[in-house]
Amino acid sequence: MELTIDGKQKVITAEKNGLGIEFCLLNENGEPATIFEEGENFKFHLAIINNVEPDTSMYIVSEFLRNPELFMVFSSTSDTIGKPVSLFILFKRGDAMNRIKQGEKWVLEIPWHETRGTEIPFDLYNTIFVFQASFIGLNQPSLSKGIYYTEFTQQFCLGQHLPLSQNEFACTNKLRLKINFEIR
Repeated sequence: MELTIDGKQKVITAEKNGLGIEFCLLNENGEPATIFEEGENFKFHLAIINNVEPDTSMYIVSEFLRNPELFMVFSSTSDTIGKPVSLFILFKRGDAMNRIKQGEKWVLEIPWHETRGTEIPFDLYNTIFVFQASFIGLNQPSLSKGIYYTEFTQQFCLGQHLPLSQNEFACTNKLRLKINFEIR
């Protein structure tokens, strides 16, 4: 699934087995966009929606947080520009705490210019906590004028605990999500 710079669609949406995904870039007003002004601090927006029937409370399988392509930016010539955050630490805790009720949406928004976790002295409590992971900002400079894209491939899953430790999963297919965007 791919968004073009000048297309009408500004949000990638997918749903399979009751698991919904939204992926887009947000401008400084919080609106989905593919064109940004030079110096604008856009955000990556990733949402997971539980539409599993019947009314089922699930947990988000957090494997996608380990994907090295997540939030990676490339130039139009496929040169790697970088990403806004880096995985700092994974705490030993299962996904069972990542509950999402039926009909709820879980949202992760990460700005391109992210500074949390970069202060001196370092403060673990100022990092970005997402489930059992902690990320630090990479203090990326504003992107210069040009054409860019962000792209990653991932299968997303929700899990349900059943008696006798048998888990049941609702997963999407492996999705390739690509957003082409421009800095003017």
